[in-house]
Amino acid sequence: FFESTYNLGLMLVYGRDGLPKDYLKAAELFKRAATDTYQPHVPSMRYLAIMLANGYANSQGIPDYAAAIYYYEMCINAKLEHFPNVRDLCINEHRSLSDAYNYAKEKNAQIRGKGRRKL
Repeated sequence: FFESTYNLGLMLVYGRDGLPKDYLKAAELFKRAATDTYQPHVPSMRYLAIMLANGYANSQGIPDYAAAIYYYEMCINAKLEHFPNVRDLCINEHRSLSDAYNYAKEKNAQIRGKGRRKL
């Protein structure tokens, strides 16, 4: 189940085999495979995190960094007997995204702090 769901998601991301690109449907499929209660699919966690971080997982095109970090952490902590290389990819991508997210939060806090006037 999860492998075919993942493969269909990839086909929708890249518009393969005559299917049009459909990022929202692909993200939905990756989420279904990633959160399967019987056997969560680790590569789907990674692809979902990538889509969330780049704004492809919602109709507004707005990145959801917190959700992306969550799925990267799921990927890092998952059992990876069948996908040993995916963990390393998730670790590196998680680190990069977390660093950028934290930097942006700090800058945003600095900007907000400078805009306040003392009475």
